[in-house]
Amino acid sequence: MRAFQIGRIMRRMGRHVTFPLSVGAIGILLASALATPAAQTARRPASPPDVDPKAVAVLQAVDDAFARAEGLVTSYRSEIFRPNSQTGSVETVTLRLGRPNMYRVETSSYGNTRQVLASDGTTRFTVTPGSPGRCTTTSVSPLNDSREVDTFNPVYWSFYDLGQWQIRSALAGHWVTKWRLADPGLRSVRYAGSERAPDGTALDVVEWTYTIGYNRPGDDPLYTSRLWSGPDHFARRVETTSTSKQEYEGRRIVETMSDIRTTTREAKATFAYRPPEGLACRAVNPEESYTTGAFTDLPIGSKAPDFTLKTARGESLRLYTYLSQHKVVLMNYWGYG
Repeated sequence: MRAFQIGRIMRRMGRHVTFPLSVGAIGILLASALATPAAQTARRPASPPDVDPKAVAVLQAVDDAFARAEGLVTSYRSEIFRPNSQTGSVETVTLRLGRPNMYRVETSSYGNTRQVLASDGTTRFTVTPGSPGRCTTTSVSPLNDSREVDTFNPVYWSFYDLGQWQIRSALAGHWVTKWRLADPGLRSVRYAGSERAPDGTALDVVEWTYTIGYNRPGDDPLYTSRLWSGPDHFARRVETTSTSKQEYEGRRIVETMSDIRTTTREAKATFAYRPPEGLACRAVNPEESYTTGAFTDLPIGSKAPDFTLKTARGESLRLYTYLSQHKVVLMNYWGYG
């Protein structure tokens, strides 16, 4: 899931990075003037989105089911179809999730394991098998903000309530009620009826349409996502399509969740992980890039150093120009993948 989901989210919006106050709080408060391209402001029609209360109730029940679960085990499969209907890629993920921050997530493509993410709540392992393989370890706090970059798997995101990282529909096909309803790109949410799964289980079907907040003007399609939820209120299938004819944006994405079961809260020892024999692990600090550098030791209240940067559209933006025009400037740090 990682390569595909990273492509989805990073191409859409880049990752929203929060820098420590020692970097950003140098007399600059945060306002969106610098970060939002002018051509991307009018994303929603004049009329409010068409929201069906029954559909919202079904989707809220999905959110609540994840929130109630002390532990969760499931298999996830993602299939991507190109606009010509040919299969683009297939990825499977096995997930074993526990609270507050314990998990084992194994991602495979075409039968080959591509990545293992494992955390016992204290230490997180990121393992890439192969020859040579790669293993890193990081310290994990109970609610570690960097965990949203571990994987963009929607089951993982829902279980750990990472919807606040999903800014303006950046993660296509992932619904989080409290964030989606406030999404400027949301166009409609409707209850599409009930269907039977192959095993006869009744499934509620909900559909929502939206635009992506960070698409380029040359290709700004309308996306449609359909979600099927079971009697236990967990999603069984999500299918996302768009009106785009381009190779990337025009893909059909089919996500299925199977063998879903909840568990009681498990002890830390049950999530203990040992990397493959012979694979040395290197300890890393994911916050280091935020806390080292030329300006990290500037005291709060220092004068901000000036800089000029190019935008994704090729425009030049200078910080001091904005400071001269506004009393407050918010600096959002983004990166297009």
